[in-house]
Amino acid sequence: MVDIEAPGLAEAVVRTVREPLLILDADLRVRSANPAYYRTFQARAEETLGSMLFELGNGQWDIPALRELLEDILSDDVTIDDFEVDHHFPDLGRRVMVLNAHRLEAEGTSLILLAMQDLTERTLAREELERSNEDLERFASVASHDLQEPLRMVASYTRLLARRYEGRLDERADRYIAYAADGADRMKMLIQDLLAYSRINTQGRDVVAIDPTRTLEEVLRDFAMKIRESGASVTYDPLPGLRADPGQLRQLFRNLLENALKFAGDGPPVVHVSGRRGDGWTTISVRDEGIGIDPEYFDRVFVIFQRLHGRDKEGTGIGLALCKRIVERHGGRLWIDSRPGAGSTFSFTLPSSEDA
Repeated sequence: MVDIEAPGLAEAVVRTVREPLLILDADLRVRSANPAYYRTFQARAEETLGSMLFELGNGQWDIPALRELLEDILSDDVTIDDFEVDHHFPDLGRRVMVLNAHRLEAEGTSLILLAMQDLTERTLAREELERSNEDLERFASVASHDLQEPLRMVASYTRLLARRYEGRLDERADRYIAYAADGADRMKMLIQDLLAYSRINTQGRDVVAIDPTRTLEEVLRDFAMKIRESGASVTYDPLPGLRADPGQLRQLFRNLLENALKFAGDGPPVVHVSGRRGDGWTTISVRDEGIGIDPEYFDRVFVIFQRLHGRDKEGTGIGLALCKRIVERHGGRLWIDSRPGAGSTFSFTLPSSEDA
């Protein structure tokens, strides 16, 4: 219980709070409401002040669990903290709110301060995202079977055409067959990448403590031939421990290193990986000395299928989008620092771990 001795102080507090807020008397009548309440619930002062809470808006606040909790506050001097209400209001539709209520003593009488945080938009957006992810997963299931089967047939017959008729027809026919084979290969790669992208959230493994230096070394062994052939110099510092899905961290390193090697420019690629521990987060940075990116394209590089260089470089344009999705699944963020001709640094944060 909080004592408020100054007359009118409770009403002054109500008016300054941005979230909807009511002051109720011991009979659960509305003594004061702030502008945010009137705005959120499309109410008018003359219909609100002095009315019973459970009679407002044709009884739209008559929620049994809320009624019981408010009565408990008056009888037992308890508080309500983060009481979630998912309720359909007759005039407003669905509202999702978190309520906090406290008993006050002001001017010799008991009052209830009822604060409301409206989570409707956030909740609806989350639910829509979940539905979108479900749709994407369903598409992935279709893509893995119904799309790949005819694609395998096209690719198989195209290879047969190439083996049987290459050099036996004219040069134009050979070129057309090569185009068809290349198109089938690219379509297969696109489907596989899209499947990987769609399954980041639905088929990820548990997040565990990881030594990222060891993961990076495993990826570099996989890249050994590519590094040797390109003459690349790839160095790294010991990286702080973090928590991640092991497979997805490996994929993250693979995509960022592949990107750095691909866009090296005219000279041999030069790449350095570093890390630092912050307040609960580990930041990993992959720096290259390649062609760089104009700042106006920073957001675009993380959008699925967006390619700044057209088909001049191999790939499907999904690698950095997949990295962003992986990092966001872990609650972190991914960003870029770059300018044309001066290389790029891709940095991401993941939760820290002292165990790795």
